[in-house]
Amino acid sequence: MHEPLRGKRVVFVFGSLDLGGAERRGLLLAVHLQKNVGAVVRVVGLNETPGRLSALCDQLGIPWSGVSFHWGLRRRVPSFLRALLAVRRTRPDVVLSYTRVPNLVCAWGKRWLGTKLLVWNQADEGLLLNGSAPFRLAAQAPDCFISNSKGGRAFLIDTYGIPQEMVQVVPNGVAMSAPRIGRDAWRRQWGVSSQVPVVGMVANLSVYKDHDTLIRAWSRVVAAGWEHPPVLVLAGRCDGTEQGLKNLAGALGISELVKIVGAVDDVPGLLQALDLFAYSSKSEGIPNGVLEAMASGLGVVGTDIPGIREAVGPEGEAYLTPVGDGDAMAERIVALLKDEPSRRRLGQALRERVAQSFSLDLMCRSSEEIISGAFLGCLSKAAAVENG
Repeated sequence: MHEPLRGKRVVFVFGSLDLGGAERRGLLLAVHLQKNVGAVVRVVGLNETPGRLSALCDQLGIPWSGVSFHWGLRRRVPSFLRALLAVRRTRPDVVLSYTRVPNLVCAWGKRWLGTKLLVWNQADEGLLLNGSAPFRLAAQAPDCFISNSKGGRAFLIDTYGIPQEMVQVVPNGVAMSAPRIGRDAWRRQWGVSSQVPVVGMVANLSVYKDHDTLIRAWSRVVAAGWEHPPVLVLAGRCDGTEQGLKNLAGALGISELVKIVGAVDDVPGLLQALDLFAYSSKSEGIPNGVLEAMASGLGVVGTDIPGIREAVGPEGEAYLTPVGDGDAMAERIVALLKDEPSRRRLGQALRERVAQSFSLDLMCRSSEEIISGAFLGCLSKAAAVENG
């Protein structure tokens, strides 16, 4: 399937030049298309501020650019035009948009992008999207859709009436590098001894997650009685909720037992310093953080939403809890922290599941096949129109 995309200009459009789950997924695919397929890839971010994504692009030899974009009503139209022009300047053959704003912008402006193929990538279960007329209009423009979860696919089909054959599911793939820093060194950074149980969550600290419920659960975990009180580590880019989370931990009297460490480059190292992984969220596709924890052999306690349930499968369903239920989450965390054999069995089962179902190679090859097929389909349609 390499030939359709070889030498073609494939442009990835992200909401920012920083790194989140969707950006990580897109960048891994970009590397595959550049290295193994021979496509000419480029990244456009709807933000001018360089970040971890643009730094990785520099390391990988992937050209990138950023454009100032504001969603506010007064500045939306100029931002929209700037964004379309930035993408059009790349002279794309294929545009792959990721997350809500890039998906909407590229879909609304498809006719001005100059691309032969537009692919909408759905990274959650419809977060901040609805059935309003502008969103329904946007959803009619892409040539195909790729969702990283069954829940995201169902949302697109049920909400916008998109034909089922146009929406393909390609789960996230995990690419774990070797840890840069050892378990003991990470724990020293946190001021935590080897005897202390440590639970962690790796996800950007934004309103789209639900760190509040996890911190409320943590106050109940701490109260369960321990020789060495357990510590909660929250890692991820600080996107505006961190002060509120610190205030909440303070109000609950657990500030010393909640470590907010910000963005982390050495995620494999951090994960191997944990005893258990927790993931509290309101809406997800299949979260990279959960898959990476599974690949590291960690047990996972998470919110019972379709994307996380799809990630952990039957092996981990017993440790999922209702959205916003801190009591239930605390109960599952305590049970696993106090039962090391069960925790290890769960971690091993999840490690085996991620190896079988969420490989990076499978994600890249499946995505390439879908994009190549859709690209050939668009070329055929254009030829048929031209020939009358």
